[in-house]
Amino acid sequence: MAEEFLPLTKTEQDNDTSWYTSVAAGIASGIIKIPEGVFSLAAELIDLGADTNLAGDVDRFFDKLNPFEEVAEENGIGRLTEALIQVGVPGAIGFKAANKLARNITARALKAKRANAFASFKNTKDRAKLSTALDKVKELNTKAKVPRFAVGLMGGAAGEVFVADVEKIGTFGDMFEGGPTQLDRDEAYGREEAARRLVNRLKFGSESIAFTPFVYGVGKSAKLLASRGKDLAYSNSRFARWLDKYVRAPFSPRGGLTQELFDEEKVKEALKASDQGRAKEIVDNITKEVDRLYPDAENIIGKAGRAERTKFFTSLNDVLFGGNIRKPLNKNALDDLLKQFDDLNVSAESKGNIVGSLNNAREEFVKLINILDANAQGTKLNKGVSDLQTLLKDRVTNWIGGTYRIFEEPKRGFSTLFSRYTPTDEAKEGAIRFFREQIAKEAGDTGFNVATSDKYFREAKVQVESLLNAVRNKGKPKALDLGEYINKTMEGRPGADFVKQVIDGTGLPPKEIRQLLGEITDPRYSIYNAITNLSGVARTTAYLSSVVSKNNEIQKAGGRGFFWNSIEEGEQALRSNTTGIKMVPVDDIVKELPGSGKFVNPAAGKFTTVEIAEALKNANNIAGGLQGFVRGEGKEGAEAAVSWMYRNLLLFPKGVSQLAKTVFSIPTHLRNMFSAFGFAGANGTLFDTEFYKSAFAEGIEVSGLLKAGPPSAKAQAAYRELLELGVVNSQVQIADLKALLTDVKLGQQIANIDTTVSPFMNKMRKVRDFFQGKYVAEDDTFKIANFVVELKRLKNYRANGRPVNRNVIKLPESELNIKYNVARKNGFKGTFDEFVDDFALKTEAADIVKNTVPNYAFVGSAVRTARLLPIGNFMSFPSEMIRTTTNIVEQGLKELRHVPAPGVRIKGSNIGLFVTEVLEDGTERIVSNNARNLGTYKTGLTRLLGMATFTTGIPIALTEGAAALYDVTKDELDALRRFVPEWSKNSTLIPIRDDDGELRYIDFSHSNAYDIISRPLRTVVNQIQQGDLTDEQLLTGFVNGITEASAEIMNPFISESIWTEATADLIVRGGRTADGRRLYTEQTSAGDKAAIRFLHLGNALAPSYKQYIRLLQAATETPTKRGEELDVGPEIAGFMGLRPIKVDPLRSMGFKIANFQRGIRNARREFTGGYFGLLKGGPVEVNDIITRFAKSNNARFGVMQEMKKDINAAETLGVGTNELFREFNERQISDKNFYNLKSGRFEPYFPSEDIEERFREIARNLGTGNPYIAARPILRRMVSNMRQVSLDSPLLFTSEIPSFSEGGIVETGEPLNIEDYLIPEIPTPPIPANVAGAAPNPQVIQTAQQPTVTQQGLTETEKIYLSPEEQQIVLRQRGMIT
Repeated sequence: MAEEFLPLTKTEQDNDTSWYTSVAAGIASGIIKIPEGVFSLAAELIDLGADTNLAGDVDRFFDKLNPFEEVAEENGIGRLTEALIQVGVPGAIGFKAANKLARNITARALKAKRANAFASFKNTKDRAKLSTALDKVKELNTKAKVPRFAVGLMGGAAGEVFVADVEKIGTFGDMFEGGPTQLDRDEAYGREEAARRLVNRLKFGSESIAFTPFVYGVGKSAKLLASRGKDLAYSNSRFARWLDKYVRAPFSPRGGLTQELFDEEKVKEALKASDQGRAKEIVDNITKEVDRLYPDAENIIGKAGRAERTKFFTSLNDVLFGGNIRKPLNKNALDDLLKQFDDLNVSAESKGNIVGSLNNAREEFVKLINILDANAQGTKLNKGVSDLQTLLKDRVTNWIGGTYRIFEEPKRGFSTLFSRYTPTDEAKEGAIRFFREQIAKEAGDTGFNVATSDKYFREAKVQVESLLNAVRNKGKPKALDLGEYINKTMEGRPGADFVKQVIDGTGLPPKEIRQLLGEITDPRYSIYNAITNLSGVARTTAYLSSVVSKNNEIQKAGGRGFFWNSIEEGEQALRSNTTGIKMVPVDDIVKELPGSGKFVNPAAGKFTTVEIAEALKNANNIAGGLQGFVRGEGKEGAEAAVSWMYRNLLLFPKGVSQLAKTVFSIPTHLRNMFSAFGFAGANGTLFDTEFYKSAFAEGIEVSGLLKAGPPSAKAQAAYRELLELGVVNSQVQIADLKALLTDVKLGQQIANIDTTVSPFMNKMRKVRDFFQGKYVAEDDTFKIANFVVELKRLKNYRANGRPVNRNVIKLPESELNIKYNVARKNGFKGTFDEFVDDFALKTEAADIVKNTVPNYAFVGSAVRTARLLPIGNFMSFPSEMIRTTTNIVEQGLKELRHVPAPGVRIKGSNIGLFVTEVLEDGTERIVSNNARNLGTYKTGLTRLLGMATFTTGIPIALTEGAAALYDVTKDELDALRRFVPEWSKNSTLIPIRDDDGELRYIDFSHSNAYDIISRPLRTVVNQIQQGDLTDEQLLTGFVNGITEASAEIMNPFISESIWTEATADLIVRGGRTADGRRLYTEQTSAGDKAAIRFLHLGNALAPSYKQYIRLLQAATETPTKRGEELDVGPEIAGFMGLRPIKVDPLRSMGFKIANFQRGIRNARREFTGGYFGLLKGGPVEVNDIITRFAKSNNARFGVMQEMKKDINAAETLGVGTNELFREFNERQISDKNFYNLKSGRFEPYFPSEDIEERFREIARNLGTGNPYIAARPILRRMVSNMRQVSLDSPLLFTSEIPSFSEGGIVETGEPLNIEDYLIPEIPTPPIPANVAGAAPNPQVIQTAQQPTVTQQGLTETEKIYLSPEEQQIVLRQRGMIT
């Protein structure tokens, strides 16, 4: 019969203690416990001398005095707070007091030593010794810090002796159940009790001597990173340089770059992004108009439509590149194009849009060419400016070869199966004709006529295939000039000289060669490739020019800089003889940049450090190390094969699976919006009316979130400016995914946009690009809104009188002039200075957004590189969450901080609402912080309020509010948490009840971006709370919590990726998922196994589709396979990750029972197998058997204890006993075992007869006695005693708590003491000195040879429980008898 479920009464519910109440109580209790520790220590000292029990009276007095302790200990965070207060305050006081004393003592000694150091040149003009003297003083100061710290350490340890709750907090010795600091918990009375407590205090305090240096070292390292981060790389300290190279650089945004180089890199990348965005705008606008003229349906259905479309594109291309590239479009070509428009009945609007796009493209070409000219610094480009213009007349692009389809196929890899370039029949026939003519010419066959003769066909065909293979193997040319590339490729082939002549005359290969290689005449591709690639060269040139200029300014002002004119100059500046810093030429880096050798290198002849050189390579995506291996660049033979397999079997599917789960997943899009909303909230912008007035609407408009096609021209211009500022197009997951797909060579086909190539695949790319664009737009919408709000705030500060900070601008003045002219052209009426001030405010607002909202540009190199590992999913996001959360707090405090006028100082706090200023004449005045800070104080409060609300307030409010609304008790919440999946164990769970009263929960952490920040603390608190339930010491729970919290933080970085996990399920785990679910068994047929494996891997690569199925089932009232009926409302909420999940304890109990059975088996192996197993075949002592038996049953006890908690939790959630009984019965758990578990009775493990036989066999093999014979009665007695221990007891065995009463009988329910069962070692007593030379007494010898068991060698326990034979075995093992 099912037991009746009785919920808590209202009074009992009201007794639940909230976390904030517990924290407040913890603070109050901790403060009270400080004097309690002092008084109890004094009482213990009195007890030690007088043999009294005064300390107990003190404890009872403070128990009555402290009403907060019980409240604090209701919650794990309360216990932690209480402990931190009572440990931290006395320890800090002791450390400071001792350190101050040591400082005073050493100061006097150092004063005399310093005087001696300078005495040698007081009366002489020889000041050459001054440097040596100063070094000596510095050395003395450094050496003095060590003893001062040591004394402070001892003082801190002494302070911790005053802690009241030493035994409740525990030590590391307690945690490891051994060691010199393990506390003695055997309570006594009087003098013995006082001695025990005093020794425990000393043990507790002594641990700080070992632990504090570690904490100090971590703190010191953090302080170094915070205060000297810019200079650590050049420090004399080897540790500081190590810290910079392996801790700071890999995980900080700037990596190994100096701040100046990093700032310039960000400017360069932002400008390139803006140029690329402009190219995309132009291409999108042309595509939009052309699609109107030639719908995609015609491309798929009719070849004629495709031909017309190609012809039209060719016409546009001719107009775009016709005439002088620096002048407007060629009038004659434009007239012809307009005539073609009329023939096609193109509307006036479309005409204007297409011609305008072509003009915009020409303007971009000119702008970038002018940048190249400007940075030539009075010299000619390697090819000469006029030569460059000649080349650009026909193709404006960094790499002319970029306009050939053969260069757009993957050089190697999985993608070649689908994207290998094949020339058209016409192109192949033309190339064969070309080579036949060249072969005939070189053979002197003057009578050859290609039209009438079939000679040389085979040879020419071989040459065509050979040329295609050669180009494929070489890959895309890195240089600007395709001519040189083709000349080298043609070497030794027929017609090589002719080809060279054509190239020398026209700058391009012959038409037949161009067509063979797949010349692309689509102007959209030409525009996109030309602008983006030319931008790369132009912006890189400007970047190098700017950093060299900045370096010169720094060095001229006496700074270190980062480039030097020679190795010797650099080594001297960096003290390389001391620091070991090495120099390398900057030219070695520049030559690896795209387009190198075709632009002037302003940094030519300069040298920099190895670390900066590596950072520059990384910043410019120059493959090396793991990235180079993955890309397969320069790899041959076996290395190339391994690279191919790693790239295509691990990383390629990883990228595809991530693409499917993000870009093609509508639920993920909604969660992306939800997260972006949180970023705005955490910065306080949601509390600003500007957000709702205009900012959000502007974000939607500029991002194009709700538009299917290109946004308006105004929105495009605004977006382009935000690209330059680095605010938008930086969505972390998408940028991470793009980088991964680039590394695995997927996505290199972006250039193949000619619809004549593959209309269907083009449509698929459009679908991908649409969803990817929207994913970015969702993020951009809120970033733009944040930017608008931040800009409004800054403008308000300026209106209040705050001067504009122009130092935030990183653009060179030449670029500002270009932007100013564009602004004037678009209607700006102000002066250049007014424009610069406005741009400075925009830059500052952008900097705030970039530092407080996740942005891929600021992801550290270590995390970026980690994407190339088969583990982890979107690792950049959690790393950015950590960075930006810290920056939000820092920005908020910066805005709160009052900055006084020159000559005025602050008395007391500088972040209060009112601050006290002290004027130069000493006069004090109280001023309003917000008024003096010109409004920034209000912004700072709003920002910090937003941070607290979205990281802590909302999750707690939702949980507590839902619990109150649905009458969910704390016991129910705790019980619910036992039946959630492992990944939700430490999540924020929002409890709700459905219409039938059944409990459900929403895992809010799944949709809360800031969960990664609050989750570690929540994990620590949960572990402390769990430890409290099992009577663990606070330190044990705290350390367990820190360990699990660290695992939670690292999980996104080290967990299996989506694809790797699916693969491991099949290969590593043999058909079982990571959470233990069986995919198939050994009995599953081969065909079914193959199908299951295929579907399992397919699910990893497929978009998230299950939510759609659930919604459809809910809408059509179709039950699931498990018979569950779904509701539409919850399933819609599921699209945002907020679907209420039903708690089914009975169904979950099946998994719990399986884990229980596995745990019982593993506990048994603690006795028989494993590293410390007893049946390996070696010698074993009786105590070994006893100890392993205790550990085995301890493990068994823990497993059964957890199962009992699960049973209790299920009953709390309304499951009846009969239902549980049936479930256990079906899982082969006997009636007896179930009721033992339910009632809390422990049934110990005892070795079987097979194990006894194995002990006998080992003893025979070794030729020794069988120790199990002596151990067996002790084990039986242990079993009898263990049965008396309830599963509600925190432990089964402990080496700390006494288990016997004065009568020697075990106290029911109390943990057992292992020491009570071990056979003590009896040392042989030494021979007294006064009888050392005496002759032995034969009668004594005879007596000793036949000792009785009651005379020596046995404990009282052994006398009672061991048989005479067993006692003889024990004595023989101790060497007492032979």
